[in-house]
Amino acid sequence: MTLKKYKEPKIEEMETIINVLYSENSISVYTNKVKLQRNLNKLLGEPKREYILQNYISGSVWDISLDDKKSIDIIVNKTFNLL
Repeated sequence: MTLKKYKEPKIEEMETIINVLYSENSISVYTNKVKLQRNLNKLLGEPKREYILQNYISGSVWDISLDDKKSIDIIVNKTFNLL
């Protein structure tokens, strides 16, 4: 397992976006907050996409099916507990 290197954004640039994509029956979660990226990576597995900036991960995206209630619960609890 390779150790991932994350780039911590400036506090005013930190963001977490949760989109409900009804037509695709999924939830898309984007975050550039390092602690949340690490936690979601452990709990949900590898993200669908990682944004790389100067060899560091600057953000990650996970897509979760609306039918996957356990993962949705994890996302909601972890996201709001880390605000």
